[in-house]
Amino acid sequence: MSAAYPWDADWHGIDDPEQARGLERELARELPRDHILAGRTVTALGRRAGRDDVLFLLDDGTFAQVHLTWNVERNRAWPATELYPDFAAWLAVPPQDR
Repeated sequence: MSAAYPWDADWHGIDDPEQARGLERELARELPRDHILAGRTVTALGRRAGRDDVLFLLDDGTFAQVHLTWNVERNRAWPATELYPDFAAWLAVPPQDR
């Protein structure tokens, strides 16, 4: 699925289903109950090389860039999340600002 997207800069698609599921499980583990993504179905699509940033496709067709913390969070601001209406909107943000 990730091969359908034109990745740029230091982002790459996640082609290994086990890696994708692992990142999806990690996100679910980190989310506090009142986080914007709590209870949502997500699919890990891409990851920034050498960083903890992951691009997820959400159940309504929108996208979320998430900075995983690798901790169970209690503050709804974490993990940090930016929402995008579609992949083109995410791609339009300059790579240094993502």
